[in-house]
Amino acid sequence: MSLHQSPRLPMFIPSRALACGAVCALVLSFLFAGVGLAQESKISMTVLGFTEDGKQMLVRMDDNQVGLGLRLYDVETGAPVKPWRKFPLIQFERGNEVATVKRAKRRYKIKDPGIEALKTKDEKIAFFGVEKGENLVIAATDYKRLGKLMDVALKRDPETKKIAQATLRSIFWTSDYKHMVLVVNQKIKGQFLFEKDYFHWYEFKPKKIMWVEPDKKKKEEEEKEDDSWWPW
Repeated sequence: MSLHQSPRLPMFIPSRALACGAVCALVLSFLFAGVGLAQESKISMTVLGFTEDGKQMLVRMDDNQVGLGLRLYDVETGAPVKPWRKFPLIQFERGNEVATVKRAKRRYKIKDPGIEALKTKDEKIAFFGVEKGENLVIAATDYKRLGKLMDVALKRDPETKKIAQATLRSIFWTSDYKHMVLVVNQKIKGQFLFEKDYFHWYEFKPKKIMWVEPDKKKKEEEEKEDDSWWPW
């Protein structure tokens, strides 16, 4: 090699560096994309029926990360039945949903289809959620007065300390209308989106509702002005 010739090795360094940089950039892009996907979580759940004793329920889950699945839940605790090896998450594709649900109902002996309703059987009492402080108040009305069923604690973002927004999405009753499973959706918007449905069991008895008696004078005045004072 002549003294006036440049060695060939250095000529390849820029191209190798460029290739390495491209690979690193690609890897980092996947890593950051994975973090973004891990941060966003949205899980909706629907009750598909109860066992004959009303102690367990079959739940349909739609998870934006895991996909579609069925799982047996404990009614009172609102948590999956253990051991999980014996009662695993049964995943399925949308095209196989009907057949998968039928098999799961036979497997777990789901006898009671349940009833989805935000009202009692006679439709004389309706339920709704009202956010108050760090709780979602599950309220009731007989269209003449307001009452309270229970409080549901709101989730809090551990980093931002932001409290979740919550709604009473649905109520699933056992067919005898003695037990109700409240489906409360909680959502936190921050650096990431967190949204999930939670189950809350309640043994329903009308006498357990904590009614708030309205001011009689105020009520009489309102009724004189407009007989349809109740907005619903």
